[in-house]
Amino acid sequence: MVDYHLHTSRCGHAQGNPAAYLAVAVEKGLSEIGFADHFPLELLGFTPQEPVTMQAAELDAYVNEIKQLQKQADIAVKLAVEVDYFPGKESRTKDVLSTYEFDYIIGSVHYLDDWDFTHPALQKRFDEVNIDEIYQQYFTLIQQLALSGIFDVVGHLDVIKKFSYFPRHDWSFLVEETCRILKKADICVEVNTSGWRAPVKEVYPGVFFLSKCQEMNIPVTLGSDAHRPQEVASGFQWAKLILSKLGFKEIATFSARKRTMRPLL
Repeated sequence: MVDYHLHTSRCGHAQGNPAAYLAVAVEKGLSEIGFADHFPLELLGFTPQEPVTMQAAELDAYVNEIKQLQKQADIAVKLAVEVDYFPGKESRTKDVLSTYEFDYIIGSVHYLDDWDFTHPALQKRFDEVNIDEIYQQYFTLIQQLALSGIFDVVGHLDVIKKFSYFPRHDWSFLVEETCRILKKADICVEVNTSGWRAPVKEVYPGVFFLSKCQEMNIPVTLGSDAHRPQEVASGFQWAKLILSKLGFKEIATFSARKRTMRPLL
């Protein structure tokens, strides 16, 4: 089993060094892990209100630390990053990422304009907006992310639901429309178990979303989005059960940006 979404203290809001995450992964019997710390927003030309990603000055040290761990580890360790998608910054994003040899790149949407809608301190803004319009805006960005060709994996696909704000009207059309785009883009979807640790208490993406992914044969992989070593593989037993019941037989793994499907064990 793999956990492809691990953070470290370098991102500024997580705890623990890579070796600590590796130790827990080995203890839990994982065969492969991937570190995907938050790529520096400043390199993408965006200045957040609070430090929520790795600083640019630390990026090379992060890369070297993971590469060193790869040489020492008894299980496979992959080097990756989680990168925020911003429309209009695709060329810049490609350029800065091309400098490094990552095994895979997770693309995520955390911002609607300058609003970090995943930040607990900013969640009240949901009470001030049209939720249906916000969902449409969010999934439009997800679709653009997928079609950009920059990313290998879509991170926490429906994280817009994190604080349990849902559209007033049926939004299944957004799910189906997004899945058609994901299929066209041939991009992998992350089954992110951190949703069970969030107020919404649901996996990202939800079961209906995952069922559509399975129907369209969209590949999936697993990530805990661990921000503390003890969160490695958190909720994986439930995620595996859901995937099996929906008919998934395989999960995606990556090496040097190449995807390989392996049995869901």
